[in-house]
Amino acid sequence: MAKKQLKFYVHQLVIEGIDMFDCSTFNIIKNSDTETFEMKKIKDDKVEILSVKKILKNIYENRFIGISFDMGDKYPYSPKVVNEDLCEQDNPRKADLIELDEQLFVLIDVQTQRMWISDQRKKGDLRIWLKDKLDKATIVKSIINDKEFIDKIKSVKEISFSIAPNLFNSSRQDTLSSHLIDDILGFGAEKAKLSLEFNNSKISDKIKSKLRSLIGKKDEFNDITVIGRSDENLDSTFNLNEITSRVQIDIPTNQASELLNPNEVFLTLINKIK
Repeated sequence: MAKKQLKFYVHQLVIEGIDMFDCSTFNIIKNSDTETFEMKKIKDDKVEILSVKKILKNIYENRFIGISFDMGDKYPYSPKVVNEDLCEQDNPRKADLIELDEQLFVLIDVQTQRMWISDQRKKGDLRIWLKDKLDKATIVKSIINDKEFIDKIKSVKEISFSIAPNLFNSSRQDTLSSHLIDDILGFGAEKAKLSLEFNNSKISDKIKSKLRSLIGKKDEFNDITVIGRSDENLDSTFNLNEITSRVQIDIPTNQASELLNPNEVFLTLINKIK
């Protein structure tokens, strides 16, 4: 049986006004729902459905909430298709039908307050969707895997970061010296940007230690960026805000459509992360 590989990216989910959410927080999301995006035709004032999103929600072990999205767009549509013999023929799908050929899987763990997403590019859209459904502001924060991040860097050219004001009042000064913090404070600046330049130096244990310290106090800094060479020997820019932990799973597919069974996806993922 054919299998498809899925990569899930983990994030911290924060919901406005709720210190610790539980399964009941998501009761407003229906177990089964269909959403459409519509646009009125100018000519005859009829409503044309341009895209469809089918949503299924399941709860596992009173801890995990699995939300799957089957999505499809009406356009683009081709009146002709090519069959396996490379012969052109009329498209068997009518122009007014929409194929739900795109899938997105989201797993929320109320115990750890984390959310796993199968497509990192959809993070922003998902945050807006949750905000609309829950009627509360939501934050989806990436969780950094510092070991994976640091292991990718073999040499470093520049490390830069902006220092947020809350660092100035921090008693933890192992990342920056107290004298440097005093100097920044003395100028009365609201934010300071520090850039450290290297001559493509091989990353040392000391630099790794400092990077781990930066990552450990990520909330006290902004725009942490490292420019250097990756383990593929390519010049790369590593932005800590874009790096997340991920889990990889293999799921059997429907050979004809390559679509995945949501229940199999979520059960496999739960077994992997527990």
